[in-house]
Amino acid sequence: MNGDALIDGEVMLLDGLLAEWHERLSSISWFMRCLNEDIARKANREDECKGAFWEGRFKSQALLDEQALLACMMYVDLNPIRAGIADSLQSSDFTSIQERINSLNSPNSALTISAIQTDSSTNQTHILHKFLVQFDGAAHLNEQAGIPFHFADYLELIDWTGRAIRLDKKGYIDNQRPKLLNELGIASDAWLTSAKEFRRQYSGISGRWDSMCEFKKQHNSGKWCKGKAFSQALHPQV
Repeated sequence: MNGDALIDGEVMLLDGLLAEWHERLSSISWFMRCLNEDIARKANREDECKGAFWEGRFKSQALLDEQALLACMMYVDLNPIRAGIADSLQSSDFTSIQERINSLNSPNSALTISAIQTDSSTNQTHILHKFLVQFDGAAHLNEQAGIPFHFADYLELIDWTGRAIRLDKKGYIDNQRPKLLNELGIASDAWLTSAKEFRRQYSGISGRWDSMCEFKKQHNSGKWCKGKAFSQALHPQV
């Protein structure tokens, strides 16, 4: 970096370090290790205890089509409802659905998610904002640049699903199925199972069954796929 000449040994050492850093920068596992370790140490200091803080390793899931995307979004957005720490979508803190609903009440507010970054050289903290991807169901399939559904349809589906998976939640389930389930041909019971168990239904890949098998083949990650029955339930033959 200073422009100084390097001897052969230093060049070899630098090449090795660069290769290692490149690998780490593209590794989800390394990123999650750095993130989780820091949070776990802080939490243990606050609780004055030792030992494991996180229940298990993270899940990395390839979403191959719109059904897989919809199921994963629903699973994540309903985490606080399913865990019993929120009674409504509006009170589901730190979820994108709460952010989107709040924006309806403030049309001029931008849909963003925030992250905190600390500059190690100055020890100054900066808050970074990144825009949430917009729902783009109105656009033609070849022109879509966002989530391929109408937000009103997604809101209807997530409200219906949240009421169904929380038996103690106030309100009732209307007999009329949400529009998105009808359009995709997904059975109500299969959808509710997916909303509760999506993380455990698959192993690294979610989508149409033939696409899952092809994905495994292309990435040389074995021939066996997990979740055939669940995949077929979300992709019924029309």
